[in-house]
Amino acid sequence: MASPRLPLSRLTGGLRLSQIQTRKSSTAPPTGPQPQQHDPHALLSKPTWSIRALLPPSSPSSTTTTTPSQPPQITPPQLTHLLRLSALPQPTTPTETSHMLATLHAQLHFVRDMQQVNTDGVEPLAAIRDETVAGQREATVGVATVRAALEAEETHGRCRRPRRRRGAAAAAHEKKEDDAGGGGIEGVEDWDVLGGAGERVGRYFVVRSRKGDVKTH
Repeated sequence: MASPRLPLSRLTGGLRLSQIQTRKSSTAPPTGPQPQQHDPHALLSKPTWSIRALLPPSSPSSTTTTTPSQPPQITPPQLTHLLRLSALPQPTTPTETSHMLATLHAQLHFVRDMQQVNTDGVEPLAAIRDETVAGQREATVGVATVRAALEAEETHGRCRRPRRRRGAAAAAHEKKEDDAGGGGIEGVEDWDVLGGAGERVGRYFVVRSRKGDVKTH
């Protein structure tokens, strides 16, 4: 049994309706929550923190009064003692003394705030250096680093003590310069150390600090 055929007008009308619905669905704005847009200029124009938060308040009442939670203030005699221990000049006027005390109180307040930071689980620095993997690899001294120095040594005696051969340092330096393409440097080991001295006594040069005083080095 053959299926009934639809007229051509109904088919084209159905296709146009489906195309219109598809266009509406593609151009309709999404109904989900949109991410909030932030203006960088507005964010950077309003500071949220200042280093002044780590400094003591500048009001006169807060600097003169001492609460039980605050550390004791430094007195002028203590300031004089600290300056003497540090070999620093003493203040000459009361205004200079008060200004120096205020600066010292602010610095101590900042240091105490830094000491209250929780450092549990943080490994302290052994030195201020590059502690990354690349930095440690660059600072590591291996066999290749000291190979030239080891090749310039020879053993002597029953204990086979290593000694550097005479002229080995100059030869190694010239070899390094040749490898780098700079050529050897002549006259490195035989240059006159005291050639630039104005006055000499034997193997020493003379330095006159004051009239009549002579020091030999």
